[in-house]
Amino acid sequence: MILVGTELLNGGTADTNSLYMAEELNKYGMKIAYKLTVGDSLKDIMETLVFAKKNSELVIVSGGLGPTDDDLTKLAISKFLNKKLIVEKNELLDLKNKFETLNIKFLDKNHKEVEKPEGSISIKNGVGMAPAFFIDDIVAFPGVPKELYDMFPKFLEFYFNTKKINIDPIYIKDLIVIGIPESHLEEKIKQYFINPNIEYEFLVKDYGIIVRMQSTQSNKNTVEKIKEKIYNSIGENIFGEDKETLENKIINLLKNRNYTISVAESCTGGLLAAKFIEIPGVSEIFEEGIVSYSNFSKVKRLNIDKNTIDRYGAVSKEVAERMVLGLDTDIAISTTGIAGPTGGTEEKPVGLVYVGIRVKDKISTFKFNFKGDRSRIRQKAVLHSLFELYKILEEDEQ
Repeated sequence: MILVGTELLNGGTADTNSLYMAEELNKYGMKIAYKLTVGDSLKDIMETLVFAKKNSELVIVSGGLGPTDDDLTKLAISKFLNKKLIVEKNELLDLKNKFETLNIKFLDKNHKEVEKPEGSISIKNGVGMAPAFFIDDIVAFPGVPKELYDMFPKFLEFYFNTKKINIDPIYIKDLIVIGIPESHLEEKIKQYFINPNIEYEFLVKDYGIIVRMQSTQSNKNTVEKIKEKIYNSIGENIFGEDKETLENKIINLLKNRNYTISVAESCTGGLLAAKFIEIPGVSEIFEEGIVSYSNFSKVKRLNIDKNTIDRYGAVSKEVAERMVLGLDTDIAISTTGIAGPTGGTEEKPVGLVYVGIRVKDKISTFKFNFKGDRSRIRQKAVLHSLFELYKILEEDEQ
């Protein structure tokens, strides 16, 4: 796969096209061998094509099909294949009609959008201007995501039907783990990673570590059996699979019990509330999120005795407990900590966070010492507060 565009190299645009194409290719059992990003240089694109064609059965190119001088993908492919660029009359007429419909003046340079190497098969662009084209096991798409999303599925159906390739879709099973460092996690479960037909990897995310097993649909049962062995080994640290999130699982548990929830945040500053509010329908159970950042706010908004703060400090087990008592819902979560980079002491260093959780009348508090920068510490505080609540709810369920 070749992604064309200097903006992809200098940070001007984030690549999302390759992620989408990989997921679509998975449905057909095709894996990406290489993902190459190249700038808007004729020489560089051609050199990348040489490598890709030598090492892949199918070369997929995204970007550089537009009308401007820096759109060089078509020229590079035509030179690489020693084919001249042509324009088919019906495709040019179709392009001009699109411009007319949008009341946009058609310029001479717009002819370039329907140029293609001689002998190419075009893939109709249903949402944009330039069609994609396929020739000699090279397929090229515009870089505009909505146009790629329109044409890529059409191409895959055509390609696999034409090649008469047996389809065995890729099967991926993700287990989302929290509370075990990556190196320790590997030691605990690597004994199960012995099947040569299954690829294994660990992906560290802000919300935990993904243990990924990848094979084909025909090996699904084998993957599922290994999954059960992993559950037997570290099940208490697995909070979900695939696209599941802690906040979704918590909300479903709360809806089943008709529980309401609120949060009071100091160091996380609204990040915890945002996790819940992002989910449609959460208004059924989520009542409020209070950012009580200052000591004054903690006293005024959460009715915490000022003497408690003076005695124990705002970052303390006692204040975390009283923060959840200042909320009226069935479930309450509080966070108070030192996110840094300043403000820490030897007794209370940067990264110290207390989380309070109240379920009805039962209060639990948790102390953490996180590492990382300010953003990382705040994100970890959110993650671990959700995970501790989830574990409490799961234990109550049993």
